[in-house]
Parts: sequence; structure tokens; C-alpha cells
Amino acid sequence: MQTQKTHWPSILIAIVLGLSAAFVFLISAAAGVSSIFSLFTDGADPAGEMIGAFAFGFELLVLLVCVWFVLQKAMGREQADHSFKFPFADWQILAVLGLVGMSVAIGAGVAYTEITWLTWLILPVLTVFVIVPPIFIFFGLGTRGFEFGSRWRVFGILGLAMTVGPVIMIVLEIVILVGIIIIGALVVAVWQPALFEEILSISKIIQQETNQDVILSLLAPYISNTLVIATLVGYIGFIVPLIEELLKPLGVWLFARKIESPAQGFAMGMLSGAAFALVESLNASGNGSTEWSVIVSVRAGTSLLHMVASGLVGWGIVSAFREKRYLRLPAAYISAVAIHGLWNSCAIGAGLSAAGESIGKPEWLAAYTPSMLAGMLVLGIGMFVVLIASNKKLNSNLVHVPALPTENEEREEKVQ
Repeated sequence: MQTQKTHWPSILIAIVLGLSAAFVFLISAAAGVSSIFSLFTDGADPAGEMIGAFAFGFELLVLLVCVWFVLQKAMGREQADHSFKFPFADWQILAVLGLVGMSVAIGAGVAYTEITWLTWLILPVLTVFVIVPPIFIFFGLGTRGFEFGSRWRVFGILGLAMTVGPVIMIVLEIVILVGIIIIGALVVAVWQPALFEEILSISKIIQQETNQDVILSLLAPYISNTLVIATLVGYIGFIVPLIEELLKPLGVWLFARKIESPAQGFAMGMLSGAAFALVESLNASGNGSTEWSVIVSVRAGTSLLHMVASGLVGWGIVSAFREKRYLRLPAAYISAVAIHGLWNSCAIGAGLSAAGESIGKPEWLAAYTPSMLAGMLVLGIGMFVVLIASNKKLNSNLVHVPALPTENEEREEKVQ
């Protein structure tokens, strides 16, 4: 008689994803209730709050799918080990372009009406239509022809990239940011005590001030300081990419010895990047103002960035662990950090420039605004080229062999 062996990895992942799904449900419900309350009490941005509720609601649905497939493995179901194939076809590209274009056009029109109940009703759904389909297409183009491996592992990696990975990243980024602020405060207190006293006085005023324009005018001389800008760009353009490109493919690190090939590692890395992009883009789009169309449209470039960068790191991880080609990992990681850093630096520079006179923008920064925007465009095109070229190269290196037996089949053979 065959004894069913307890599969602890799937059990632990199912528990983590189940708890995460419950937490996401609570956030989605709270955001939805808050949005309804704001709608009937003339709150600041009920549409933005409802977009947040829809974002967490969609993420909840994805997490529940992940939990289901991982639970199948925990329960010893044979189908959990069946190979997963991503349902992608060329006709979907035109369909997605049409859907996204129509959604942006309709959403822009609705947003410009500034009718609160109309934006509250329509923009949340259109946000999902604009954010999610491009991620689907980029992932399909980048992983076309690849074997993904067992279903439970695929959805386990997807779930971890939506939950544990982002939490660890946020904690590390906050800790480092607080450390930078503390060190900066100590340096100013020691070397420029007069400036330190001035900053303390302003901080007390800000604590009692509610007018955002007044607060911004008080902070403008400090925000526009060259050293402050350089520190901000250094943090967002270097430290953040270092952390995110290391931890986004968390599931790939955990399953590095189980993933069968560098091509599959690239696919799982892209999946991790897609999961992170989904969470980040949906939650960063909670704005029901007239700027809605711009905010959701630029997320396509960010999604492509996360997927390509994580795909490269996933390829490097599996190359190192499975093929002993260790130099590929640091090369892939450095490349991903460089791409991510350049994108973030251009984005923060363009953002500071766009803030205009409100932050006392230095003229030298304004002069570089066109270059920063052009840089983001070139990077976007370059990342798409890398995506297609990587897929073709990895497909040409694949050796298609008969499917390996599932873990359940291997156990049955041993029993016989």
C-alpha cells in the first residue's frame, strides 16, 4: 500500500498565501467601505479609494487561484505536478491593444467630466482593463515556447512574488531610508547646528499646518537643494533597484534547484516580475482625478521593466544553480539593477522637474527634463527588444525532451 508523503513546502506556501489572501480581503473591504462613505459625504477622492478596493480585490482573486493550485500539491493530487502552459496567441495582441486604447479613451473622458459618482462607478473597472492586459501580453511574448514546469510550483512562485517578496522589500527600503535620514540629521546637527535648529522649527510649524500649499512652500528650499536631490536620486536609482532585483524573484531563489533550465528560470523570473508589477501598478493607480489616464498609461513601461529585469535575474539564478555557470548570475543581476536604476533616475528627475515652481526647481534640472523623458522612451524600446531577443535566443537553445514523470509517478514506480 502506497504511503502519502507530507509535502511541507506546498503546505507552508499554502498557509502563507491563505493568510495573505485574508489580509488582502480585509484591505479591499475596508477601502470599498471607505470609498462609499466618501462618495456620500463629499470626501476627497472616492473614485481613487474605489480603484484601490478593486486593485486589492483583483489581487485577492489571483491569490485564491494560487492557493488552489498549491493546495492540490499539499493534498497529493497528481494534476498538481502536470506541466503548466501559458495560454498565449498572437491574436490577443490586437485584442489587448484595442481594449487598452478604448479603456484609456473612455476613462480620460470620464475623468475630465469630474463628475464624482461617474468616476467612482467607471474608473475602477477601467483601471484593471488598462493595467492587467499589457502584463499578460508582455509575459506571453517573453515566455512563448517555454516549458513552465509543475503547476503548483508556478502558482507558488506567483503567490510569493505578490506577498512575501514585496513585504520584505518594503521593510528593507524603509529601514535603509530611516537610516539615511538619521545619518543626515546627525551630520547636519554636528556640522551645521544653525541649519538643524531651523529645520526643527519648520518641522514644528508643519505639524500644526494643514494647508498643503503652505507646507510645500516651507519645504521647497530644502527639496530643491542639490544635495537632497542627489541623495533622493541615489536612493531611488541605486538602493531601491539593488533590493528589488534581489528579492523580486524570491520564488526562483527558493526553487532554483527544481527549475529545469535557464529558459524556465527566465520564465519564472518574468512571472515574479509580472506579479510585482501587478501589485505595484494597480495600487499606484488609485487616483480618480483628471490625471488618471496619464497615471495608468505610464504603468505599462514600469511593468515591462519589472518583468524583463526579473527575467534576467531568474535566468542567472538557474544558470548558476543548475548549470554551474556562476558568472551569469552577477552579470544578470548587475544588468537588471542598471536598467532599473536608469529608469528610476529618469522618472524621479522628470517628476521633480514637473513639480515646477512649487519646489523652487533648479534651472539645471529643468533643462534636462526632455533628456529624461527621452531616456525613458529609449529604455522602454530597449527593454522590449531585450524581451523578444531573449525569448528567441532561449528558444533556440532549448532541447525538447519527453516530459519527466511526476513526483507521484516516481513514488509509484518505487513501490512497484
